[in-house]
Amino acid sequence: MSFISTPMGWILAQLSRLFSDNFAISVLVFTIVINLIMLPLTLKSQQSTGKQARIKHKLDALKKKYGDDRQKYSTAMQEVYNKEGISMGGGCLPMIVRLIIMMGVYYAIMSPFTYISSVDGTAITAAKNYVSYVRVVEGEKDVTISDEDWEALGLSAKVQDAAIIAEAEAIPGHDADYYAKIAILNDVNNMKSSDIAKDSAQEKAKGAISKCQVTREVEIAEYLNSGNAKYEPVIQKNFESAGGSMYELNKIDFNMFGIDLTRSPDFDWNIFESFNRTWLIPIASFLAALATGVITSKIQKKANPEAPNMMAMTLIMPLFSLYIAFGFPCAVGFYWACSSLISGGIQVATQLLYGPSVVNAKNQANNIIKIANKESKIIAAKNTPAAEE
Repeated sequence: MSFISTPMGWILAQLSRLFSDNFAISVLVFTIVINLIMLPLTLKSQQSTGKQARIKHKLDALKKKYGDDRQKYSTAMQEVYNKEGISMGGGCLPMIVRLIIMMGVYYAIMSPFTYISSVDGTAITAAKNYVSYVRVVEGEKDVTISDEDWEALGLSAKVQDAAIIAEAEAIPGHDADYYAKIAILNDVNNMKSSDIAKDSAQEKAKGAISKCQVTREVEIAEYLNSGNAKYEPVIQKNFESAGGSMYELNKIDFNMFGIDLTRSPDFDWNIFESFNRTWLIPIASFLAALATGVITSKIQKKANPEAPNMMAMTLIMPLFSLYIAFGFPCAVGFYWACSSLISGGIQVATQLLYGPSVVNAKNQANNIIKIANKESKIIAAKNTPAAEE
């Protein structure tokens, strides 16, 4: 996917420099730019849909004529498509290209340190790994390793290691036991799967690391920003040891109206006591998707009253977006909200300008004009001999 995300990331990086490394504004403008770039594909897809709507009555007549004979119907349908100059896959190709581009956009936005700050990939990988170790040791993601398994992993011996003791003394806040566990997890993570016995303490530790592994690059900012409660010096130490620059990483401003876009808005049913501003991002994503879906559904229903009612699906997708957004960093939900509003707005506009009802109306108008012109020529031809006499 790098062949798409790399150019998308370059555009995002230029916008970030233009807007003083403000992530929210850069993503908003970036989403607008990408949707404008994809506008020809959107129009082509919509025009293809409109053309198919134009020949719907012909296809319905063929279905009635051939009944259950699918082979004859398919042959006749292909003849109609060829005669009308319509490609059967004309609407699919733009959608496939659009999907590929949007996946590239997603990866570019979720990897701001690679594409905007140009932070070394090895350093990012090191930070991701050590974030997962910290999560395991601190019991995040509901992951725990028993005392027996820690002993089986060699914790008692590791605590006596001079390097571990020196690290604990140099970085206040934790004891040697804490850094010994992180060192053990790093050793386990570097082991080959073939060297790990089934049901062993190593296998359990490997599973815990996997469950706590960072999958979205933006999450490491939550652990490397010194103003954050989850700031952990051991992550910064290994990030910098691998060639990472704290200046380059922290120059991006992830703040939007007091909301840290690197944080995940974890949901809590005690909404009154646990509510925080990060929840506004999933809610905005839900409302944007819902508004776009409802408006699009109404336009399509107006254009084709016989079409099945899709209101249930219109509600399900925004609810699904709301559910997912609570488990992702706010940057993801913010991008989804921007994308829903902008791409949805463009889709509504193209529906109004190039939708099936508009295409049919234009075709009817053209047919009326053709008939009128034909009749005018007939009348003129009849009147010409009389005029000459």
